[in-house]
Amino acid sequence: MPFAKLSRPQIVDEALTLMRAEGLEAVTLRTVAARLDARAPSLYRHIADKEALHALMSERIFRDCLAAVPEGGDWAAWLRGFGHALWAGQSGTPGVLDLIRVRAQDDAVWRELRDEVTRALVSRGLDAATALVAQRSVQALVTGWSTLRRLPAGEGGGDAPLFAALDVLVAGWAARAGGA
Repeated sequence: MPFAKLSRPQIVDEALTLMRAEGLEAVTLRTVAARLDARAPSLYRHIADKEALHALMSERIFRDCLAAVPEGGDWAAWLRGFGHALWAGQSGTPGVLDLIRVRAQDDAVWRELRDEVTRALVSRGLDAATALVAQRSVQALVTGWSTLRRLPAGEGGGDAPLFAALDVLVAGWAARAGGA
């Protein structure tokens, strides 16, 4: 592929495709470059290093989750939808837990994403301080549950127990916030 046709989104797409197929350990700039019919140095014009690629991959997955949250409803419905979208993104993406574990954070990007979630909740009636903690609790529940997904449903694994726990968590935030 000619150099001019490479783009950051294209590189991230290919890295995510590779991660889903072969796991995060297979994702290197050299491997991604080869899959794009390019040389690794060509990728460095778009992405500084492997850690930056991991951060961009993680950001893309999170942004895709945000885009999947249904627009309607109050803050509690949105928060529940956020949990469902995170679960779909994490459980449907092999290698994502490894990516979460190794990702180097770009603080500015993650503040922007946190603020985007906060704005969505505040615009639906939740105060900002509660929105910050509520969103993190949903993220922690879903990410933690992702480690349990291999358990049989009767032992606490699967979608149904997670969604029940998510409902209880959101109901707790609603009770604390004075209803929703």
